Amino acid sequence: SSPAPHNLPFPPGCQIKSQQSEVTRILDGKNIKYELVDISQDNALREEMRAKAGNPKAIPPQIVNGDQYCGDYELFVEAVEQNTLQEFLKLA
Repeated sequence: SSPAPHNLPFPPGCQIKSQQSEVTRILDGKNIKYELVDISQDNALREEMRAKAGNPKAIPPQIVNGDQYCGDYELFVEAVEQNTLQEFLKLA
């Protein structure tokens, strides 16, 4: 039998987009201002993101506050679930 559709892996770009929209939806819901930086067209921005993340293979979304690195999507979701988003975003 064929696998159920939800078991199929997303193409990387698709997963990134859904994670980004989840992050922006949560931030919008909490009235937290943010700026989206599209690194897909700019290698310098991609390198800067990876340098801030301290991971040469880091993929978006990565969350930073100014020059302070906050974390990746998984850490963001964890902070939301644990009600520690303000601390995660370095706003507290």
